[in-house]
Amino acid sequence: MKRISLKFKLSLWFTLILTIFCVIMLILVMRIYQSADRNLILQTLENATEATVSKIRSDKKYREDIMFGKLADREFLYDDVQIMIYNEKGEHIAGLFLYPELDELKVSSSDEPVLTQLDGRNYYFCDKKTRTVRGNDLYVRGIIAAEKDLIGSMSSHGAILAVLPVLLILAFGGGYFITGRFLKPVRNIRRTAEEIRSGGDLSKRIGTSGNGDELDELAKTINAMFDKLEGDFDAQKQFTSNASHELRTPVSVILAQCEYGFDHADSAEELLQVISSVQEQGYKMSGLIKLLLMFTRIEQGTEHYPKTETDLTALIRSVCEDMRIIAEKDITVTEQLEPVTANVNREMLTLLTVNLIQNALRYGRENGFVKVKLSESEDMAVITVEDNGAGISEEDLPHIWERFYRSDRSRSSKGLGLGLALVKQIAEFHGGLAEAESEEGKGSCFTVRIRKT
Repeated sequence: MKRISLKFKLSLWFTLILTIFCVIMLILVMRIYQSADRNLILQTLENATEATVSKIRSDKKYREDIMFGKLADREFLYDDVQIMIYNEKGEHIAGLFLYPELDELKVSSSDEPVLTQLDGRNYYFCDKKTRTVRGNDLYVRGIIAAEKDLIGSMSSHGAILAVLPVLLILAFGGGYFITGRFLKPVRNIRRTAEEIRSGGDLSKRIGTSGNGDELDELAKTINAMFDKLEGDFDAQKQFTSNASHELRTPVSVILAQCEYGFDHADSAEELLQVISSVQEQGYKMSGLIKLLLMFTRIEQGTEHYPKTETDLTALIRSVCEDMRIIAEKDITVTEQLEPVTANVNREMLTLLTVNLIQNALRYGRENGFVKVKLSESEDMAVITVEDNGAGISEEDLPHIWERFYRSDRSRSSKGLGLGLALVKQIAEFHGGLAEAESEEGKGSCFTVRIRKT
């Protein structure tokens, strides 16, 4: 089955809605015309009948001519209203004699119009009573066709109905054209997405009109998504390359040590050295894999890290005590901790604090210091780790949060370049952020803000 385009569907819906609207409006107009025609007919009937009554009352000669039948038929026709005169006995004494059936209806003085059918057509008639000078009662009956003006209006409705199909065709054509222009940005979005899918070029972007409408905003949003995807893919490529490089080194060492052990180790002591080297590289690989797995789980949400109400003050104090034990180069670790509690994952916050302090100790100077502070600002808990160590160069500072990034100076250390990247990831997991200030040769200050709730 051939696919119907959205443009065609929207045009059909537009035409259908317009058709329903036209039909409803036509029905309403016809009802209004009918009501207006009826009111006009009844008013004409009322005026003509009342005029005859007034003339009978005021014109003596007219009364006498009526009584003696001296008036011609044309004298009893007023604005298409036919006038019939009856005496007090209900006898038809003057006026038009077109419908004998009316003579059989009893005259009255109710003045209310009555709808009746004569020769298959509808008529309104009404009776009005008047008194002559000699005391004789006369009844004036006026009659008018109920469909007189409606027939003319129906002819105009027929013309409207004849023109309606032309209007609907024009409406469909106009709707098809307007819908095409309206959907042009959508076609651009689809075409760009298809080019990206088929060519794999994430640098392509959707052209925007700049008029600020919803489709323009959609295009900008999708472009922003492409920006993020491009950045994520580039980061993924770099991450994969770095991870492969970091894993290749210990694997190469392990293979080399194993070959040496098989070919050249002649004593138990040499075999123990080989095993020790393999074990060291195995631990390194295990730590790297564990960190990579944590990154993946945090990003993809494949494992739940529950948050609990935690005493951050006690947690950080405990970490500082442990860090003082392993501190080298006579570096002093001090803390200044305010009482702060927060809803966090305890394991993650411990790892975050350990990484920050270890990083400060690794690049600290001899007899230097590491100051750890904890405070709160509105709904945020603020952790600060400051040192007076080697510091970070201006060109390296923007990249320290990237995975596997290590400056030339730090490549000689045992770090993997994942500690600060993990700090940033944990901070964002808790709805916060990580920042750094540093000056080469004077030390660094790392600040982490996390939401308390």
